Amino acid sequence: MAPPGKKAKPVFKTEVPFTETQWPQTSPKDQVVILDLLCNLLEPLGHHRKTHIPPSKGKKRKRKTTLSTEDNQAIDEDTPSPPPPELSSHILIGLNSVTRHLSSLATINTRNHHSTTPTTSNPKALSESESTAPPTSPHRPLSVLILPHPHPPSSLPHAHIPTLLALSTAPLGSPSPSPTPQPTRLVLLPSTCESRLSTALHIPRVGAIGILAGAPGADALVDYVREHVGLVGCGWVEEGLKGEWMGVKVGVSKG
Repeated sequence: MAPPGKKAKPVFKTEVPFTETQWPQTSPKDQVVILDLLCNLLEPLGHHRKTHIPPSKGKKRKRKTTLSTEDNQAIDEDTPSPPPPELSSHILIGLNSVTRHLSSLATINTRNHHSTTPTTSNPKALSESESTAPPTSPHRPLSVLILPHPHPPSSLPHAHIPTLLALSTAPLGSPSPSPTPQPTRLVLLPSTCESRLSTALHIPRVGAIGILAGAPGADALVDYVREHVGLVGCGWVEEGLKGEWMGVKVGVSKG
């Protein structure tokens, strides 16, 4: 820092020339409505877990125990628990589960992008690649992704989310005859909402919740989110795929 009375010298530094990622903003009023709709949707899953799934007791040292006749009779008389609600196969819980799903979608999307512009220099290799291409993946896109975090843009574990959302839903600059799916809406909720979500799901922690497209009973939530929450701005993905020279961007700050 320059001493008092002396003019500070400008400091020049190069910056990334691509467009910065824009995270969507959600008003406090919309956050309350979205949280209520989400908890109402997830409560049947938590009720099934609480009623039919015994809680984990952790790892304990194995001991030889003998069951009494009454215990054996009770085990024999136990009936299998009912299946979980249909919604359970349309919900992703946890940041790792969401990341794996988005990574698979991004891989499929980029593979389709490259396959739309094949080279004709080797027709034999092209025919072989088409014959050995994997079948269409059953993965579905996410309609809504909820992150109960105070400020994900400054969180390293969440930094990859906008990029994966862009790669998994964007057409990647190539026209496609099939209609483009609705972009995934990213909802940022305060960290205080995690306790309520944990109670609704009857699990200790909730790092992220992904709702797959076509989830039963989620139409009201998805429609409200699409109406009140903006899209994720990740323009640098398209800019990078163009392969064009973006020039040198120089930033100036006072020393």
